[in-house]
Amino acid sequence: MTTKSWKVWTPEEDALLREHWADKEPTKRLAARFPGRTAAAILKHGYVALGLGPRECGRESFSPVWEGVKQLLSGGKMMTSRELAEALKVTPHAVQECMRDRHGTEVHVGGYAKVAAHSTRVNRWKLGPGLDAPLPHRKTKNEVNREYSCRMRKDPDYCERQNKLARLRYAKKKGKLVRADATFQWLQHAPQHDAQPLQAKSGRDDAVPRAAAFFPQAGLGLLRGATP
Repeated sequence: MTTKSWKVWTPEEDALLREHWADKEPTKRLAARFPGRTAAAILKHGYVALGLGPRECGRESFSPVWEGVKQLLSGGKMMTSRELAEALKVTPHAVQECMRDRHGTEVHVGGYAKVAAHSTRVNRWKLGPGLDAPLPHRKTKNEVNREYSCRMRKDPDYCERQNKLARLRYAKKKGKLVRADATFQWLQHAPQHDAQPLQAKSGRDDAVPRAAAFFPQAGLGLLRGATP
């Protein structure tokens, strides 16, 4: 009675094993190239029968970030590193490290996106090997100025905002910008007492006016009545 691992090796299988024996891939992935044979049978045949020597293979590590990325990008979807990080609840640095290790082999740049009006373009990742999408045309200074002038003519609100910012920058540059802080505004609206300025006196009679100066006029009678 025979098993699948005891089948006779064909010359084609020997050639395929010699070709991929030096690949630094896990043994399980190497065994996937030989249907019907176990990983132990493949190693034994390479060591004993073919004399290929020991294999330098690495252990296939499990990356939860990469598994989540594959699920999010399945079906031809494209997302940026920040969008992937927000969906997976991880840091953008973890996603960027994962993309850098697999860039060109398991993932490539499918397009570009801008996260803000004046920001640089960021990569939109797509599953699968392949060439990165070409960079879009960068506008010249004349094109940018032409678009700005056109928008200033057609959008009055945008024109007003830009003019206000320009006046503010000019005031800062010339040193004419005065900011009224909270303390200055409070001093302008602070309540003022209508008591007359006090004159210096001698004796106990001086104690009552000096204390009364710190009270409003409505409390002067009570204070004088409480004084012995």
